[in-house]
Amino acid sequence: MRARTAAKVVIAAIVILLLFFASDVVLLLFAGILLAVMLRALSDLVAKYARISPRWALVIVALALVLSFSLIGWMLAPAIGEQVDELRAALPAAVDRLQQELSRFGWLETLLDGAANSTTTMAPTDMARRVSGALSGTLSAIANIFIVLVVAFYLAGDPRPYIEGTVRLFPVPRRDRAREVLNKIGHTLRWWLIGKAASMLIIGIATFTGLTLLGVPLAGALALISGLLSFIPNIGPILALIPAALFALLDGPVQVLYVVVLYNAIQAIETYILTPQIERRTVALPPALTLTMMAFATVLLGWMGLLLAAPATAALLVLVQMVYLEDVLGERNAVDGK
Repeated sequence: MRARTAAKVVIAAIVILLLFFASDVVLLLFAGILLAVMLRALSDLVAKYARISPRWALVIVALALVLSFSLIGWMLAPAIGEQVDELRAALPAAVDRLQQELSRFGWLETLLDGAANSTTTMAPTDMARRVSGALSGTLSAIANIFIVLVVAFYLAGDPRPYIEGTVRLFPVPRRDRAREVLNKIGHTLRWWLIGKAASMLIIGIATFTGLTLLGVPLAGALALISGLLSFIPNIGPILALIPAALFALLDGPVQVLYVVVLYNAIQAIETYILTPQIERRTVALPPALTLTMMAFATVLLGWMGLLLAAPATAALLVLVQMVYLEDVLGERNAVDGK
């Protein structure tokens, strides 16, 4: 019993050290697992109705996703090109109008002038350092995306070897329970993705409706960008706002203000009402717990932690309920939700 307890303590210490010193690798692995769950769910659906093997269904799903995004880009490219040319021609006058409007607020003008002066007086070495940092960050992001895609396709193609390999790390009497917990986590992550897809769809529709009412050009393309980027909490809506504000600038600073208010309202509803309520209904995630874990993950792990905080919380909640509440405390039927 002492040797078994010592082994458990050593294993727990190794896991904690791994999470602390290799958190980026753990996050990439979890992102690959999450993408694999999505691809597997779609491929299982295709395999069921097309009566083909899951691997061929996965190939069809991957090709369909690539072709869909390529087709959307091909259809939107001409309209975006025209609007960008118009924006390039009208941008100087629009910026002058915006500066005139901002000049009414002395403190804001001083703040913007200070930021501009700090940029223009930046030393060449500082500029070179920032450029090299941006380049290395871009290359690192591309490498991380490649790793996530490779991991996801291998896991989605045939998840059984990886599941069974993980199960074999447990004692023989506990392997069936370990397999049950892993399957429950996969089921929970699948429902979380379904809820997230519903949230992204609602945000896209709300953005399209608002931009159409405001008369902003390319409302459909901007709504698509907003819906896709809403997968990234907090940061995604800010990135989606930038092109919408630029196109709204063609109609003057007041239109930009309307667009900013629209996006902030949608983001607030999505962050504090829509997403927590959807997650509560799909994976039984308490809204306050989700927001708290997002805050902790952002502070400890950065933007990747923010991106994966909600699904990781759903997975951890399954572990707590099944392993601790049921197996350790003896509480039965502790797992709620779908």
